[in-house]
Amino acid sequence: MKMPSARKMRSLAFRVVRVLFAAIAGVYLLAVGAIWYAQTKILFHPSRVVDVTPADLGVKFDKVTLPLKNDQLAGWWVPSQDPQGKTLLYLHGNAANVAANVDHVLRLRRTGLNVFIFDYRGYGESTGGPPRERLVYEDAERAWKYLVAERNIPPADIAIYGHSLGGAVAIDLASKHPEAGALITESTFTSIPDAAAGSVFAYLPLRLIVTERFDSISKIGSVRLPKLILQGATDRMLPPRMAQQLYDAAPDPKQLALIPDGGHEDSAAVNAPAYFAALNSFLRQYHFQPGTPRGDK
Repeated sequence: MKMPSARKMRSLAFRVVRVLFAAIAGVYLLAVGAIWYAQTKILFHPSRVVDVTPADLGVKFDKVTLPLKNDQLAGWWVPSQDPQGKTLLYLHGNAANVAANVDHVLRLRRTGLNVFIFDYRGYGESTGGPPRERLVYEDAERAWKYLVAERNIPPADIAIYGHSLGGAVAIDLASKHPEAGALITESTFTSIPDAAAGSVFAYLPLRLIVTERFDSISKIGSVRLPKLILQGATDRMLPPRMAQQLYDAAPDPKQLALIPDGGHEDSAAVNAPAYFAALNSFLRQYHFQPGTPRGDK
């Protein structure tokens, strides 16, 4: 039996390696294309079902509808029990809708603040969508104009608050409105490429293919109003180092509060004393809390 020559064996091995590399490259390019195409579906997870309101929990509120181009935003105005209460503009995260945030809305209201929360286009009872980075920035701007121009609230009496992706929206809004009173973020990120770098997408060229960037780290340096960065110390979705990076990039005045045992969404529930000690202290310092704080009770 004639054995194949060494040259033929090397040629066969070369062809096998070449086919293998071509297959790997093809799979990689398909993954890159899929992430580029599907990034908005990966990032935004809206729900249309609003299954609970503050009234269901015994708190009076007003439904608010804000026209925006050919659509409308739906929101809740939840007034403080303090007639002199200042106002918090609540920008929620990437999933569900206002209903998923009702418990935290009421916790924040108990600090003595009015709370206005709304849904971005494509979420809850807000029309339009699907959501995009550019559109949620527009939606936040519309909510700001509602508070300032329609409710006649002085900008200095408005604290802009955002959780998770809403924190990136809050930073963008605050960078455009230095006349606002304060910025509060909770469990937010430096940018979407940074947030994805620790995931299964880490080996993809994220900075080239991600168009929904929410690049907060490049914006927070221009935000000179008082800032409180809240972060759950055990957040597994967005590591606390991102809060530290945002804090380091921000100019004074600024505060960073890491909440022991706090996760991505539950810091105020699992460690209310630490959470509200940091929040109430900040609100008092910048005159957003005229009376005795009630948020941690």
